[in-house]
Amino acid sequence: MEHEELKTPVEPEGESKPTRKIAVLGSAISSVGLAPYRDPTWEIWACSPANMNIPRAGVWFELHGIEQKKKEGLTEYLQWMARQPFKVYMQSVLPEFPNSVEYPLKHMLEKWGPFWWTSQICYMLALAMEQNPAAIGMYGIDMAANSEYNQQRLACQFFIREILNTGIHLVVPPEADILEPAPLYGYMENSRQWRKYNARIQELKDRVSRLDATIGQSQAERAHLVGALDDIGHMRRHLVGVFLG
Repeated sequence: MEHEELKTPVEPEGESKPTRKIAVLGSAISSVGLAPYRDPTWEIWACSPANMNIPRAGVWFELHGIEQKKKEGLTEYLQWMARQPFKVYMQSVLPEFPNSVEYPLKHMLEKWGPFWWTSQICYMLALAMEQNPAAIGMYGIDMAANSEYNQQRLACQFFIREILNTGIHLVVPPEADILEPAPLYGYMENSRQWRKYNARIQELKDRVSRLDATIGQSQAERAHLVGALDDIGHMRRHLVGVFLG
């Protein structure tokens, strides 16, 4: 599979060339399977219960609170993580996770400031840059859904920009769309495509509104009929006289 290679580092004269290559994995199915699992020159850094069955990993990240993960019913995942031989970055070292390592949060906040920590991927990319590798790959990272992932996207792209600014070779498969920039605020409204999508959104909203009105009428009619059934049931039980003939 060909990859989109964004920038090749230019090495200063007289300095040794970095050789490490770090693949940072999210769990988006569009490209997580394209990570270089079979290439031993790549380190695999992963996170997420969804990645428990990937072919290999060398470093893991679980920066959520462990008690919260237990409340979410992820006991099996936590047990699996505790059995793994690789390093596991966590909020703090925990005895039940023999290979747990505290993530260097204080250092990262001092270096990058407080604004960019909206996903585990951001923490992973920041730490990967600290290794001064020759290359960083990003797989299984889309952040394209109209949900919390979309809110995490811009901070992730901040670190992508910083990777490029350092001259580290960035590798992203074309199946991932994390490299797509956000539309230009204000200017995007002049785009033919934005107007097309906006018209489609308005059309769908209008159809939903008409259906809501129909549903409201149906619900009112149903309530009326249920009330009528209740009334006539009451009359049948209590007001029907006995004909003695």
